[in-house]
Amino acid sequence: MTVKTILATYQEVVARKKLTPGQQKALLAAIELFAKQGYDATSTAQIASWAHISEGTIFKYYPSKEQLLLAVVELLTDDLLPRLQAEFLAKVVASDKVALPALVRVIVTDRLAFMKANQQLLRILLQEGLTKPKVRTLVSQGFIQSLKANGEVFTRFLTLVNHYHPDYEPAVIIRLILGPLVAYFSQRFILAPDLAYNEKRDIDLMVAQIVAGLS
Repeated sequence: MTVKTILATYQEVVARKKLTPGQQKALLAAIELFAKQGYDATSTAQIASWAHISEGTIFKYYPSKEQLLLAVVELLTDDLLPRLQAEFLAKVVASDKVALPALVRVIVTDRLAFMKANQQLLRILLQEGLTKPKVRTLVSQGFIQSLKANGEVFTRFLTLVNHYHPDYEPAVIIRLILGPLVAYFSQRFILAPDLAYNEKRDIDLMVAQIVAGLS
């Protein structure tokens, strides 16, 4: 299974924006270096060198490294998130003929593969979102707006997974599904990456936990 990565499509998003060549180079270099070595370990001097521009060019458009990070995150949440979310929801809706446990397994397997393929960037969003309220707000608002943008297919998605509990609010459904996945991702790739993991067993456990919550 080929999993689309965020970095692979970010360049397309930047190219479509009305940005100066300096802004484009700064954003592309920043997201690549943030993903490769982390936000804290990346300096604006490194970004400038990677982008073949001066630090002055970066500061002309982004007064600080945090402002550059916010610009990177804003493009992710405003442009990429709705598209990637639509593709995921379409996959789930296409599996509407299967029983709830099989449907949840489709969701867990797909999202875990996506998280693994994009672990560096997702780790940055989680870590920086904990310490930087502006990043957290951008991610939260982007998630909500992308759900609204994909309202029709999201409603069909909720109908599929909410069959046993039609009284559950959408936020509850999202929490029941994403909670175990985010917890597992955080443990495996942020908090305890050196531990041995049995992915098949872990997927089975997450599926059982989510199905129990939904049914």
